[in-house]
Amino acid sequence: MRVTDQIINETARRAGVPVNMSLVDYLNKSQKDDFSDVFGTEASTNLAKKNSYEKLEKKAEELVKNAQAFLAEGQDSMFAKAKESGDYEEVYSQVEKLLDSYNATLKSLKGSSSTLDSYYSQMLKDAAGENSEALKAAGITIGKDGTLSIDKEKLKELDKESLEKLFGPSGTFTEKIAFLGERVADNAGANALSYSSKYNASGNSYAAFGSKYDIWG
Repeated sequence: MRVTDQIINETARRAGVPVNMSLVDYLNKSQKDDFSDVFGTEASTNLAKKNSYEKLEKKAEELVKNAQAFLAEGQDSMFAKAKESGDYEEVYSQVEKLLDSYNATLKSLKGSSSTLDSYYSQMLKDAAGENSEALKAAGITIGKDGTLSIDKEKLKELDKESLEKLFGPSGTFTEKIAFLGERVADNAGANALSYSSKYNASGNSYAAFGSKYDIWG
């Protein structure tokens, strides 16, 4: 054993620190409220928020995608093809997808403590509320929590002109949903990036702080 090792080990024994334990390990074991707890809690919180915003971003992007599917115009639009073929099954299926992604986005927004997310949540509810009568005629009801549920048979009974007016490019409901979805996705993406940076910074701070005390490393 080197003389240096002997001196360090003897110092460790006198201090009551096991020779096979680094000072950082000792501090972690004997001081539960030390810097490791502070940095660890902060990093854990930032990681959770980062993951939450990433999920919200994906759900909002899906909402935009499903809304924009109705907004195309011209011969290749969904409604133009349905009129030509007489088959509206694709339209009905797309309505279900739109409502599913609307509900998923709304639920994710509800889980956020952000004031801006609360604003977007209310704006989505308002967009549905403004069209409540038209939605009701299409078999779509608004729940107390703002989510939308559908009676598929009643949807299919709705006359095609009213169906296109509600969901097509000539109406305001789908266009507003697409616009709000884009804002939600952009905001969620920015927040996810921000919390990712904070999470990485917390980890780097912990590593840098701890390395100062690792006399065995």
